[in-house]
Formats: sequence, structure tokens, C-alpha cells
Amino acid sequence: MFSLEERKKNTKKIIDYGEYLFSNKKLLGDEIMNGYILVIIHWIITGIPLYYLFFGEKNNKYYYISCLIWIIIFLLHFYFKGCILTRIERQLWQDKKWWGPWVFLFTPLEKIGIPLTDELANIIFMCWGILILSTILFHMAY
Repeated sequence: MFSLEERKKNTKKIIDYGEYLFSNKKLLGDEIMNGYILVIIHWIITGIPLYYLFFGEKNNKYYYISCLIWIIIFLLHFYFKGCILTRIERQLWQDKKWWGPWVFLFTPLEKIGIPLTDELANIIFMCWGILILSTILFHMAY
């Protein structure tokens, strides 16, 4: 559908534009603080819909919007071969070990001696996707 070359080109354009927006001293004048603003936006985009999927009222418009947001997140994850917002955050902070919202799970795994690779991160993300999809299907069935 999309060639690898085209996806890489689009990924680079978006990362460069995101870096331009958040490192251009437009927000707070500090790349580190602007990176934190992006992290907060990232966590809001993922966290609020996630919370609503698990704990919100089922089968209303906010539930379906939350489902749609997470479907889009997964599609973008596959297109960009990872989270585009995490990539922008990494670029801003020049930190290849940053995992975005997954830092709360991945850091303890590393602390107990489990080496974290891109492959393991993708397996965990796929398991997470299966859990979310199962939850959605369960709520639609009952």
C-alpha cells in the first residue's frame, strides 16, 4: 500500500516539523520544557481515551470516540513503525532510550534485568492492542 521509502520520507517530514514546532522557542523558549509540553499532550491524547475505555460509561459517544482514537493510534503505530510523538520527543531531547508513556512499564522491566529491545517493545504494544480490542469487543457484546 505504502512503500517503505515513502513511509520513511513522511516520518522524517513529520518528525522534523514537530521538532521545528517544539524547539523553535515559540512556546516557553526552552527545548526541554517544550518537550515536556509535548509529553503532556501525548499523555492526554492516549490517557483520557484509555481511561474512558476501561472506566467510562459504555456505549455513548465518548466511548466510541475513545475507541476511534485508539484505532487511529494503532494504525499510525503500524504506519510509522512506532509512535510518531515518541519519536519527536526523542528528537527534542536527543534521547534514543525514551519510550514515551511506556516509560512507566519499561523502566521497571529494565530495573529487574529484562533488556528492552524494539522487538520486545512491539510485542508488548501488540499485547496491549489485543487487550484493548478485547475490552471493546466485550463491552459491545454485553
